[in-house]
Amino acid sequence: MRIQFKTILAAAIVASVPLHLGANNQRPSSEPLAAKEVRKAEAQAKTAADHLKLAAWYRSETLQAQASLTEQEDLVKHLGQNPEMVARTKTPNPYWNAQAWARIYREKLQKAAKLAAVHQKMAESLRSGAGSNQ
Repeated sequence: MRIQFKTILAAAIVASVPLHLGANNQRPSSEPLAAKEVRKAEAQAKTAADHLKLAAWYRSETLQAQASLTEQEDLVKHLGQNPEMVARTKTPNPYWNAQAWARIYREKLQKAAKLAAVHQKMAESLRSGAGSNQ
């Protein structure tokens, strides 16, 4: 399962390569999006630059989620070595808590990677559409 998330992370990083290669064609604003601005930006995204900005934001979210996921998986592994901790029925149970957070970060990672890819693809299609109109 850990390999699957590393694959998603690698795909997100590879998807960012065209951004660096094609940065001279259409350069998005250098100001990164704030978390509060993302919904508004998604609703108003019309240009390739808008979608590239959103893709970059989702890639950064992917990296943050991957770091948090790795931390929680390491904690689950460490706590799982103690059979008393795993079988503990008293709450709060740090082992169960770490498992729950790992699941949350895993879902966040998958969602962010998917949205980054979607916005990257939209930007590329808008770029190719604009190029064919000229």
